[in-house]
Amino acid sequence: MRSARESTASATGKALASNSPGAYQADDLGLSFYGDAPNVEVSIRDFEEYTRDRLKVLHTIDRICGFNTPLHAIGELRPRVAKELADSRLTLAYPLASNASVFLDQKVEFVRRDSISHFALRLAFCKSRESREWFLRQEQRLFVMRFETLSTDAREAFFAASGVRCKKFEGTATQLEELQLATPGAKIWKEGAGRPEYDRVFYEMPFFEVSPNLISTRRVLLRGGVAYVPSSEVKMILAKLFKDRLTTTLDVAFRGLPTALADPRVGGFLRDLQEYGMQLLVAPKSNTDNPGDQLTLENFEAYSVRSFPPCMRRLVEKQRETKKHLKHAGRLQLRPFLKDCGFTFEASLAWWKQEICRDAEVDTTSFEKNYAYDIEHAYGKKGHLQGQNCFGCPKIIGFPGEAAGQAHGCPFRHMETPTLNQLLHRWHVPEETAQEISNLITHGKHFQLACIEYFKAQHPGHTGDGVGNTPNDFFKESLRHYVKKEQENEKQRDGKQQLALAT
Repeated sequence: MRSARESTASATGKALASNSPGAYQADDLGLSFYGDAPNVEVSIRDFEEYTRDRLKVLHTIDRICGFNTPLHAIGELRPRVAKELADSRLTLAYPLASNASVFLDQKVEFVRRDSISHFALRLAFCKSRESREWFLRQEQRLFVMRFETLSTDAREAFFAASGVRCKKFEGTATQLEELQLATPGAKIWKEGAGRPEYDRVFYEMPFFEVSPNLISTRRVLLRGGVAYVPSSEVKMILAKLFKDRLTTTLDVAFRGLPTALADPRVGGFLRDLQEYGMQLLVAPKSNTDNPGDQLTLENFEAYSVRSFPPCMRRLVEKQRETKKHLKHAGRLQLRPFLKDCGFTFEASLAWWKQEICRDAEVDTTSFEKNYAYDIEHAYGKKGHLQGQNCFGCPKIIGFPGEAAGQAHGCPFRHMETPTLNQLLHRWHVPEETAQEISNLITHGKHFQLACIEYFKAQHPGHTGDGVGNTPNDFFKESLRHYVKKEQENEKQRDGKQQLALAT
């Protein structure tokens, strides 16, 4: 593989020898389909740092974009990810006069960091279907964000170099106007404008190169087997091509995964990413992460109301209200959460036995026969002996809809609005917070942001940082909040006592 500087020079052309900022306006800013793995040396520390930073960026994109924000709207959300991209040094901008002379060096470092972190996460997320889908979605969003920062010349050059068979439409003004009027996707609406503007640049390509979704939604025009694509829709074609190629290379990464995991230098780190990557944790859990308290049978009633995330609190209350045991999906969701919150095996066995046997159809014998094994399996005492980890928010949000008698998944996604509002009212969520939650769900399906708003309402004064990736993050951050609150109260009491003694 050529060196990073050599690749950069090739991509930007001979004109980049100039120190003038204008010479770089056709540069691709390092945008890539990641076809070849980087052939560079990197220290273990840098390898882990680059990978952690990229993972944080992907999780930020996931939280901000919500469950299914359309790709058309991704570019508008870039300012909200700008800080994380800058902190991780995973962004590159066109140079100004003051830094034009060092642009090539900056690009070399950007390409190096970007490619190393991408391929590392590709290895970590290629194992399971859920992790692949999450990785594909976030990387595709990041690709679209970056593509929209390119200049018009750079976009056309990248489009041509991507392998898509196309050419720029060079028809008459009349023909262009006909295309504009016949293609709803060519309308560009700007805020405050009463009428739309029309895209003035179209591309011709074979219709089979275009996503069927673009055709069905009339965002492109078909005529005689040729698709006429507005320049504003080019990103959708490239995004699909990026996702298709990445899907194929994930299969290649999976075949090479055993070799990577066997490497003593990076194998352990990649295993941690596989286990905790969906939770934004890149190191094994340790006692230093303990907020100072854990879930026990004695504090369960208080903590379930005070510190459980909505998805878990609802399961506990649903089982008690109906006096019917949770179905498989609900138990699968709640069981590892209780374990990770601190329930010992004995405590978990006792709690589940008590709760499930509230159901008149389940007695002690039935519990031992049909339910005890699942608890033993969750704690690594049966089955593959590895135990079960709590699902992250993306997985819980992606649970299938509830059938009759079921309760599982994320309430912000799976519950109807009136029912959700009743639940929030019963939990004493302020009306303004309930309205904000409703807006987040209705306008963008921001389920994780809705959960953060719920947390902030239940923990006055908290910013919501550290919440929204996993149910366990919610629980632990809640414990930290109350520990800190108690410490502050204790200091105030001590101060009052000292003041009383002094007077």
